[in-house]
Amino acid sequence: MALELDGTRILLTGASSGIGRALAIQLAAQGATLAVSARRVELLDSLADRITADGHLRPHVLVADLAKPGAAQYLGERALAAFGGSVDILINNAGTSLTGAQTKVSDTAAARSVFETNLWSPLALTAAVVPSMRAAGHGTIANVTSTVQAVPIPLLGYYAASKSALAKATQSLRLELADTPIRVLEVVPGSTETALRDIDDLPWKTSPPRTLPPIAPESMAAAIVKALERGDTRLVHPAYSRIPLELPVFGRLVARFAGSKVNTLDAIR
Repeated sequence: MALELDGTRILLTGASSGIGRALAIQLAAQGATLAVSARRVELLDSLADRITADGHLRPHVLVADLAKPGAAQYLGERALAAFGGSVDILINNAGTSLTGAQTKVSDTAAARSVFETNLWSPLALTAAVVPSMRAAGHGTIANVTSTVQAVPIPLLGYYAASKSALAKATQSLRLELADTPIRVLEVVPGSTETALRDIDDLPWKTSPPRTLPPIAPESMAAAIVKALERGDTRLVHPAYSRIPLELPVFGRLVARFAGSKVNTLDAIR
């Protein structure tokens, strides 16, 4: 069923840069009322100024560090208060990464913060807003995962594991809410030009393998807007990113090839 974004109340995390910033600008242009969240207030204020300058309603700026336990629950409460008790669309876009060998990083605060941001916070925010969505008789949860669920890369295991877990949690959530009016969308971005391009910083043996150029955040944001309007359950963009997801053998071959180019021995010493 098609969704009209004009007038919807949307909570968007990770809105200070990259896909999140581009998405906030495009959603505001569609007439949505936004609550934007990230850690850096100056970037959120800059985003709010941009949206206002474009002639749209100024978003609510809700600063939150989702790497901290309990921050997501509190953010959900603040968003509900800002919107008068109900959120129409929750977009869990915030994400972080960590580069390092699992045998070195181990169970550290840095490793746990990746899971807190990428997995536990989306689950906590979902739990915070779903009751109001059920009461309102409509709602959409959109979780941003990653193609690393099909193509694991060495030294990015914490990021891959957290995003893979979120992908499975999203699929399970869709089944749990199947008899409710709440829709669940999994957004799977391909290679995008964002701050999380950790693959560029890996210790390659020679030079990084050639890949297709990353897409612009604005392209990814436009695809998300259309997916929300159409009521999609899964968005993989660009289209060629579907290949490793739908052909697991191909994904494993790509992962093996990329892994052979990374200098892992020095990383685990």
